[in-house]
Amino acid sequence: MSAHELLCLNRVTKPQIPLNEFLKFTADLGIKAVEVRNDFTDKGILDGLSDAELKTMLKETGIKVLTINALYPFEDGKSRQTNIAKLKGLIAEAKRVDCPAIVLCPLNDASDPRTPAQRAADLVAALDAYGPLFAEAKMTGLIEPLGFEICALRTKKAALEGIAKCRYPAQYKLLHDTFHHYLSGEKDVFPKETEIVHVSGVLAGKAKKDILDEDRILVDGNDIMDNKGQIDALLKGGCKAAISYEPFSSRIRGLELPQLKTELQTSIKYLLG
Repeated sequence: MSAHELLCLNRVTKPQIPLNEFLKFTADLGIKAVEVRNDFTDKGILDGLSDAELKTMLKETGIKVLTINALYPFEDGKSRQTNIAKLKGLIAEAKRVDCPAIVLCPLNDASDPRTPAQRAADLVAALDAYGPLFAEAKMTGLIEPLGFEICALRTKKAALEGIAKCRYPAQYKLLHDTFHHYLSGEKDVFPKETEIVHVSGVLAGKAKKDILDEDRILVDGNDIMDNKGQIDALLKGGCKAAISYEPFSSRIRGLELPQLKTELQTSIKYLLG
């Protein structure tokens, strides 16, 4: 399978258009997969569409829904019971479109009082709590470490340590986000453990500690995070994960569709050749 065949489009790219238009836009780019979200829309994850409407839409476009993004803050002990109920709802929505995975994002809060040991224990406890739900649904939880300095789970290594200690290790994989990998300073990329990759670009001009989601644009030759190097390392290591465009910047979301299509095509050509 070529790298181009692995491409995916996260709905954060253009959340304000209806889901059916987003799927058609994705298909018109020659991309066969999307990630949907439980934020950035007031109509719900799947726009309130019926099962029949969703089935028709996916069949006509040939699009596969790879993830629902995200359960947050998935490993915070104080939120565990609430999160179990939320996860059940996310799994139910995922089943409607044969989506195989839910993204799990850790607490990103400077006021988090937990020690590193408490955070590690909470991580394992959360994975143990969610494991039966994922196993019953035959689905995967994708752990996405966030590289921000205040985040409770910043590295993929720490995520893998939690997976190894939990009772349901087969139900979890990694999500490699090139932005968060850069912010965390982590060097290892864990290609065999990675189930999906998020890509976005950042330009020079800010100190690393000051870079935010709003700075995430489409990858081009001015990218400071070495997206090309990260993707090459993953692919050379045997990674077969989807490569999903996830530019958070409001500037990208604000582009008219023809311009967005052109800029995405240019970015894909740069990233994958």
